[in-house]
Amino acid sequence: MYPMIGRLGLPRLLTQRSAIIRCQSTAPATATPEPPLPQQTTPVEQNYIRSNYNNRRWNNQSRGRSFKALSQYYPDPSKPGAARPRTIPALERTRLVPTNATAYTRNPDHEQHLSNLIDLLNKYLALPFNKKHATSQWASFGEYKQMGGFNKLRITEYEKIITVLKRLDSIDPQLRNDEITSTLKQYQTQNVQHKIAKKEPKLDDFGRAKAVGRRKSSSAKVYVVEGSGEFLVNNKPMEKVFPKLEDRQRLLFPLHVVESENSYNVFAMVRGGGSTGQVDSVKLAIARALCIHNPLFKRRLFEAGCLTRDHRAVERKKPGHLKARKMPTWVKR
Repeated sequence: MYPMIGRLGLPRLLTQRSAIIRCQSTAPATATPEPPLPQQTTPVEQNYIRSNYNNRRWNNQSRGRSFKALSQYYPDPSKPGAARPRTIPALERTRLVPTNATAYTRNPDHEQHLSNLIDLLNKYLALPFNKKHATSQWASFGEYKQMGGFNKLRITEYEKIITVLKRLDSIDPQLRNDEITSTLKQYQTQNVQHKIAKKEPKLDDFGRAKAVGRRKSSSAKVYVVEGSGEFLVNNKPMEKVFPKLEDRQRLLFPLHVVESENSYNVFAMVRGGGSTGQVDSVKLAIARALCIHNPLFKRRLFEAGCLTRDHRAVERKKPGHLKARKMPTWVKR
């Protein structure tokens, strides 16, 4: 007895012989050949072998016909000297090629704008630039949304294109050409609101320079005018308001830096805080007022630290703490 397998219960030997038959039946034949039948087979087994053989033969012939129909486009790579073409000439004539290089991106409109700006930036990358020159007002997110993909536009994409625009706008205005100017103009806001120019402090009608200084909780307003070196604080002499020599030296330090102790009269009004805060607030106001009189003093006063606002202040107390950071003593038992 042979071992039985499959739904029809055919012997394993028949399946092995059918594999041999498949290998032998690959060669084309003009007439339908009769498959070699193994000996000692029943009529049912012979019909199964014949039908299986004919089906496989028909499939092989149909594959051959399909391959021959496409051989003009895809030659058989197994044949020597046959190279597979990269394109199909018949289909290449009818293929639609998008004119936009970013047609297959998520947001083609925005990507095209960004690509054009980056190409322009790379073209003039060697030109000198300074961030101070970037003063243009750019279109808002809603305005750029009309040309950058409508609802497809993301805020990160808008921020990226604004960064490139600012870099282009920072190129020296004297070296910009019409190409850069016309490109930047497309992205500038339509609702141009001219910023109110910051008024430069000037001397008043009496020749006084007015300035304000602050430190901690103290605030000081100072009037500096050319004179003989008089110094009043809240309509009192400086020695009565600040009896400590160290405080008076700190007050006169800006005048000492510019070597003008006896060239200006100072009238200060200060309130709030203690002596340390009031001294530093008056000192800062005097330095700012001296820059109004002579802008050339600014560099020397800045290097001396007179124009720097001291933002240090007492740290607030926290709940559960004795002070800002001090905790109550912890006892284990």
